[in-house]
Amino acid sequence: MIPKLHDQKTKYDQAAISDYVLRHTKEHPASKKLREVTMQHKHSMMLVSADESRFFGQLVRILGAKKCIEIGTYTGYNTLSVALALPDDGKVIACDVVEAFPNIGKPFWKEAGVEHKIDLRIQPAEKTLDDLIANGETGTFDFVFIDADKPGYDAYYEKSLQLLRPGGVIALDN
Repeated sequence: MIPKLHDQKTKYDQAAISDYVLRHTKEHPASKKLREVTMQHKHSMMLVSADESRFFGQLVRILGAKKCIEIGTYTGYNTLSVALALPDDGKVIACDVVEAFPNIGKPFWKEAGVEHKIDLRIQPAEKTLDDLIANGETGTFDFVFIDADKPGYDAYYEKSLQLLRPGGVIALDN
């Protein structure tokens, strides 16, 4: 049974949606290991939930996505879910400003066999987005996930709109 999403008259049941996603998607073994390692980190509260990450993987599959952007990579747990959902020639551009956190995830990306799909860029995400626009990639991305410094959301969103293809999806955390 699919949980009922909210409309103006009905509140959605977040627990039911989470339960549905967890029951109908599988977590890759490398993803599970990376999630468990990340949960031991002192900044583990920055980790997206397992159901959210698995949902994004499913969404990427449904979209038939080949080009994705993730703004705010942390240890790359969600990056891994997205990369696993992409075709072999797909690419996720992972943006972060701290190399130490994504370095935690790199061995798990390799273990899952998707490291060739991940283009990690260590610099301010706004610069990465500007570079993509300058390189003529406007309108070519299928999915963008924004989960970084909250004051930058407006700029990330506006630039992501330029980079997104018609019918593409932008997801924002928090």
